[in-house]
Amino acid sequence: MTVDGPDSGTARQGWPQPQEADDLDRAFGPGTASTPVRTPRQRARRGTLVGVGVIVSAGVLAVALLTIVAGVQKGVGGVFPQPQSALDRFTATARDLDGVERITNEEQDKTGFASYDVSSAVEVSPTLSDDERTAVVDALSRAADAASGNGVRVFAIVDLGNLEIGVSGDQGVTRKRLALARQLDTIGGVTGVHCAWTADAPSDDPRGQVISVETPGTGDVLVAIVAKASHAAHAVFPGAAVTSATPSR
Repeated sequence: MTVDGPDSGTARQGWPQPQEADDLDRAFGPGTASTPVRTPRQRARRGTLVGVGVIVSAGVLAVALLTIVAGVQKGVGGVFPQPQSALDRFTATARDLDGVERITNEEQDKTGFASYDVSSAVEVSPTLSDDERTAVVDALSRAADAASGNGVRVFAIVDLGNLEIGVSGDQGVTRKRLALARQLDTIGGVTGVHCAWTADAPSDDPRGQVISVETPGTGDVLVAIVAKASHAAHAVFPGAAVTSATPSR
């Protein structure tokens, strides 16, 4: 009885058929058969396709990176800073307050990779009573606090006539500035007070405060006024800078 199998010379349906070996296969054994060689045109076409793919990929990556960087600079959604939106929210609230006459000098300062300080100047009617001025300053502080966030801090310089007060989202510090300015304004020879922060950056830190008293006094009178103002200011803001200036009004 004869049984056909894979090694038999008789072809049978269902069994693997022998492959005719090429020169390399016959010379060096199985697994060394030659492979087709691409023509110059085929190689050029393949190189072109690879090059186009690399260029397209690089372009997509560049667009994505530019989008991310632009998003960080301008603000994206609720994740990255939106300095202009913060200013707009503060301005919209401030304009609706009784006694606020004008909002100007809106500025944006980038303080880090994803952080900003924004500030504006708010002019308040000089005819308001002390209680009304206090209410406006408190309301502006709350507005600054509400508009701040996502890497943006909102500040304002409020012009109350003879007093200029730095307003931040910290209502406690803002009230201290207002109370101190009123106290210094009662010193003989003082015609106005500016109570805010250094020119470098807005800050609620005591050492970052700058208090300037306006006075026409000179000589020993000026020295006495500055000394008295410094004593009062340092009791509220230790390390604050106290200066004098000639009246601007």
